[in-house]
Amino acid sequence: MIWRKLKAACLHSLTVAWSYALAVTGMVFQAIDSIGDALGDPGLRDQLTAAIGDTRTVGRILLGISLITLIARLRSLRKGA
Repeated sequence: MIWRKLKAACLHSLTVAWSYALAVTGMVFQAIDSIGDALGDPGLRDQLTAAIGDTRTVGRILLGISLITLIARLRSLRKGA
């Protein structure tokens, strides 16, 4: 039952689902300071910064990729209809 709702929310497209996953990941990276404080690990941002670079920049890049992917897929879905 939940899979049908999830599939419908993604317009029956794996590309749209991937775009949503990138958007959520980007939002998590941008809010990593708050998440680290909530988990009781104020050094979480420093650990991630050492591993992947600036978390806010990575979050913005992922959100941008997500937006471009979503726009391209929705455009191709509209042309096919």
